[in-house]
Amino acid sequence: MKKVNMGIILIVLLVLVSSVAYFTLDGSNISSGDITVTDMVDRVVTIPKSPDTIVSTSSPLTTIIYMLAPDKLSALSSAWDNGTKFVPDKYRNMTAVGAWHGKKGTGNDEALLSLKPDIIIDSPRVRQGSVIQSDLQLIIDKFSPIPIVAVPETANLTNVIPTYEFLGKLLNEEENANKLKNTLQSYLDLGAKTKEASKSKPKNVYYAQGTDGLTTSPSGSEHAQILDIIGACNVANITGETQIQVSQVSIEQVIKWNPEIIITIDENFYDGIYNSPEWASITAVKNKQVYLVPTDPYNWFDMPPGANTVIGIPWTLKVVYPEYNKDWNLKDEVREFYHNFYHYDLSDGELTSLLTKSGLKSF
Repeated sequence: MKKVNMGIILIVLLVLVSSVAYFTLDGSNISSGDITVTDMVDRVVTIPKSPDTIVSTSSPLTTIIYMLAPDKLSALSSAWDNGTKFVPDKYRNMTAVGAWHGKKGTGNDEALLSLKPDIIIDSPRVRQGSVIQSDLQLIIDKFSPIPIVAVPETANLTNVIPTYEFLGKLLNEEENANKLKNTLQSYLDLGAKTKEASKSKPKNVYYAQGTDGLTTSPSGSEHAQILDIIGACNVANITGETQIQVSQVSIEQVIKWNPEIIITIDENFYDGIYNSPEWASITAVKNKQVYLVPTDPYNWFDMPPGANTVIGIPWTLKVVYPEYNKDWNLKDEVREFYHNFYHYDLSDGELTSLLTKSGLKSF
């Protein structure tokens, strides 16, 4: 009987030793190098412990991954523009695979599959506080058994910090994620401080999109969120449709709003506005207060809204409220941001050109 018991004990011990050899306390499978993670929609997903090849299904999320871990990013959502200067040579010719969600989805299934990524990070859209489950299911149906980690869309700067923290852990890039988180938080704090200081007399700003400048985004839209963050008065007070993001307006309406400052993302519109009789009576035009958003390598203000617009907060503060922001240097902020997150060291000439081209005269 004792021999039988000893045999059972030996078997149990062997099983325990085997378990210790293959699994750590955090669930890591040492044999295969896999771990389980709970993604941001509470799905448990098995992924490689150190994913080295990653593809994202959305442009804003791809931008974050490029900022945090460019060497692990296997593809862009869209190729760099031909005129893009501020991208290191090693990332300039990256493959582009498109994006999958929304009416303008351009995702190329075959191109993504050919890359054989370790994981796909999906960014399902959110409507009225809930994830659109069909977005996530679409990606699962297309690309399983590749592990798919869900990170809901990342456009809103005021609630995106948990996303940076999650991606930092997922990509083993917590140091870079903390830098981005702390940078954003410092700019949100600066925006809140300026908003409080200017609340008795906020400045009227119009955000012009399109070659004619007659497309805009109202207050509350993610496309114009920086104006809300810094306390500017977005003159496009458009009501009647919930969660409106972009709207067409008339020149007569803009004249009626009579903004003090115009911010645009369209270079053709910017180049022509001071010679346009239609716009000549508007205060911003008369006072030479029209500004062109920098867009190299990513747009600082919008298109898409997301992590690329973090640096747009201090730029917009200098555009709209320079009188409240004299104690810090925009050049220093931009130089550090590009070094940390775009992996590019701007020369003094490049930095000055980038800012003066936007219409700023002092930084």
